[in-house]
Amino acid sequence: MARRLHRPVDAAQVPVQLGLPRHWTSGRWVLVVLLILGWGVQLAPAVANRFHSDEALYGYWGLQIARGRDPWLVDVPVYKPPLLPYVIAGSVALFGHSELAIRMPGLAAGLTMVALAAALADRLFARSVAATSTAILLTFSPFRILFSATVFPDPLMVALGVGACVAAVANHPVWAGLLAGLSFGVKQSGLAWMPLALALGVMHSQRPARSGLKYALGYAVPVILIVIWDQLRTAQGAPGFWSVGIAGYGGLRLIWPHELVDRFLGWARLARYFWVSPVLSGLFLTGVPVLLVNTLRRGRGTRRGLVDLLLIVFVLFYAMIHWLWAFPVWDRYLLPLLPMVAVLGGRLFSMATHWLERVVRSRKLSQVIGCLALIICLARPAVAAARSRYPVGGDHGAYDGIDAVAEYFHHVPPGSVVYQHWLGWHYAYYLYDVPVYVAYWPTPDWLAQDVQAFGARSARYIVFPSWEEPDRIGHAVAQLGYRLDPVWTTSRRNGSRSFTIYRIVVQP
Repeated sequence: MARRLHRPVDAAQVPVQLGLPRHWTSGRWVLVVLLILGWGVQLAPAVANRFHSDEALYGYWGLQIARGRDPWLVDVPVYKPPLLPYVIAGSVALFGHSELAIRMPGLAAGLTMVALAAALADRLFARSVAATSTAILLTFSPFRILFSATVFPDPLMVALGVGACVAAVANHPVWAGLLAGLSFGVKQSGLAWMPLALALGVMHSQRPARSGLKYALGYAVPVILIVIWDQLRTAQGAPGFWSVGIAGYGGLRLIWPHELVDRFLGWARLARYFWVSPVLSGLFLTGVPVLLVNTLRRGRGTRRGLVDLLLIVFVLFYAMIHWLWAFPVWDRYLLPLLPMVAVLGGRLFSMATHWLERVVRSRKLSQVIGCLALIICLARPAVAAARSRYPVGGDHGAYDGIDAVAEYFHHVPPGSVVYQHWLGWHYAYYLYDVPVYVAYWPTPDWLAQDVQAFGARSARYIVFPSWEEPDRIGHAVAQLGYRLDPVWTTSRRNGSRSFTIYRIVVQP
């Protein structure tokens, strides 16, 4: 009997298509549909809402870089790491100067967050239904929708952090470290992703020490570049971003005992906007303890059990830090929890469909029933979020009309003076290319004296938002022979007055 000779196969001679899937699975097509839906629901508030004051400031930083007027941001008190302003500058270079162009990094990050979290769930739990349900939870999350439509650094910071976790689980430690470092390069709280991605990478590596070293090398690259950037700024007289950020907080401290309940309730009220579904919130709050008990009793020593425990510890530790330390109770600080909670939700959902499979006797049918039920629970909150009906994310009408105010000042005589006291960051962005002089007035008496000294040389305007009254300024200038003449009024989407432009003129 002749022996078969096995010749070694040259990898270069293997057709490329043999290494690729012949067709996409149904889960991938579902993800594509979800990403299309996710883009649509987050685009609506991005178009409808004007900039929050912080968004206007970040947009101004990006314009300073894009126009080459202050590429190192030396002339502004920067309190964030540099990545977001430079990404915004790139978006402006690609798409032009517009609100939508400034918001494009957030829109892209919000959509990427869905795909990355789904990929993370798929790799951690090896079940397509976990990935699909994670994607559904994020696609229709009002929290994600409303933050993706903003210029806040948080969506980009979170997307990079989740990307670091995916790279770590895929055993790419250098990329994991690089992405985690870039997350810090967007916002200081991106530091939270460093230990999580490192733990996941070590857990899924056959050589933990080597993996950890590569991770550290990858992480060091963006951190070193950030330090160099900050040192170059400080050498030119600018304050360091880290010290400015700490000063802005007023310093961090442990909270006082009398603050415990109020802060807990404040964070809980914000967290309900993750999905605005009492059913899902109740199932999650009961399911996580069940998962934890199951992990401690049956999953000890298994990789999946350790993953469950790690994700739960990350969520609890992050929440406890923000509860017990005196961080401001701001909605944006909860965004890093959202994808990890969604991944845990996908894990619980895959377990639920497994139990449902025993009843309906069909894996596919149980998964379809579960996904449809999940979409039904989330569809209405997602539509409401697309209409900006929840008080999280960016502006929801307070600054309606600020673009019309800017348009009015495009048509005043060049060199006109616009006094500001409340809208400085908005003017920095919306009046960026307008040939007017913006002057800050600290007190009504200061403004009146300035008008008396220079009022005859140029036209002078002052804008009052609806929450401020012009009486003090009107009285101060009236004593010097001037008055406030209303020349333009803007309205909010609900019909209420938003801004009134006054020209300061000599009394007849």
